[in-house]
Amino acid sequence: MKYMGQPYEAALKPLLIQTHEENILVDTGIGELPEAYHKFYTARRQPEQNLKAQLAQHSLKPEDIDVVVNTHLHFDHCGNNVLFPSAKFIVQADEFEYAQKPDRFQEAAYVRELFDIKEDYQLVQGEYRVNDDVQVLPTPGHSIGHQSVVVTDEEKKYVYCGDAAPIEECLERRNIPGVLYSSHEALKSIDRLKAITNAVYIYSHDNEQLRI
Repeated sequence: MKYMGQPYEAALKPLLIQTHEENILVDTGIGELPEAYHKFYTARRQPEQNLKAQLAQHSLKPEDIDVVVNTHLHFDHCGNNVLFPSAKFIVQADEFEYAQKPDRFQEAAYVRELFDIKEDYQLVQGEYRVNDDVQVLPTPGHSIGHQSVVVTDEEKKYVYCGDAAPIEECLERRNIPGVLYSSHEALKSIDRLKAITNAVYIYSHDNEQLRI
């Protein structure tokens, strides 16, 4: 990868999906990390970039969100789960179970205080249809139970890759992410995403895509 061995200050982009029936949020961002993690991770954002402010730009409050899809439970994708007590949370069952007691090599990515909260978790296994137009696809590899989200309209499919393909070159060059549970599964997931026809891809950490 062009960023291998180089610091990369990554974008972090939850996705809001509004249908006639419900408001769906894919991932909730980094939130406020417990103080013990501050020496390891730094999050820089302007006040208008926090999740509540971004929702307000669409005339929404956290309680207006009906469904949250967590692509996985790494701290930077579920950090604001606590803001949505009215929402149903969709997570792969393998991911939720593993996050309780991850292996040592993935331990730093899971901050239990951010996801082990009294929310309505709906644990799914494999493909799951949120509604007629929104579907989750299992794309493991980056984490054991990673899932991506596909939104279908009349002509195109908008694919939120999550960290199965966090930046564009992952799909362009079949480059697996740097943080991995399984390299073999990660490559299979990239190929699954690439095989989607009429796809418009949304990358969770791609800075270049912010400029489009």
